[in-house]
Amino acid sequence: MTKDIVNSALSKVLYPGFTKDIVTFGFVNSIEINGKDVSFNVDITSSAPEVAQQITDDATKELKAVGAGNVVVNIKAPKMPEAQKPKNKNIAPHIKNFLMVSSGKGGVGKSTTSVNIAIALAAQGKKVGLLDADIYGPNIPRMMGIEDQKPEVTGNKVLPMKAYGV
Repeated sequence: MTKDIVNSALSKVLYPGFTKDIVTFGFVNSIEINGKDVSFNVDITSSAPEVAQQITDDATKELKAVGAGNVVVNIKAPKMPEAQKPKNKNIAPHIKNFLMVSSGKGGVGKSTTSVNIAIALAAQGKKVGLLDADIYGPNIPRMMGIEDQKPEVTGNKVLPMKAYGV
């Protein structure tokens, strides 16, 4: 077993989701050979465990095919990003529940859905506020029949407008 044989075998291991192999990407380093036993490091860019597992499985398969005995693949991956911890600062402690309607695409009915939810909750006697954060063309005022009203500002606060009993 030589480093050339190992590199040749590992050049058949494609990085998941790409058409290039781990050798071409330059991810393989610290190859150690002891008889037929092979160990090496692979520095990957993904923190996904399934990527590391697939590289390990594929590398082991390719090396065994060329006569390797024990194969040890040491994957070095970036740490999985941790979820941000919520801040203890509640900026609206008087509001019990928030419901957000969002999408990465326009024209899918976010405004219509929001208005329907607000009206349904108001019909159940709930106190409801509706904020349209669409900077390109807010539709909520038109849907609620208040497009001619101007918001009232007191200090640095915008006061809510009343619409259809909501």
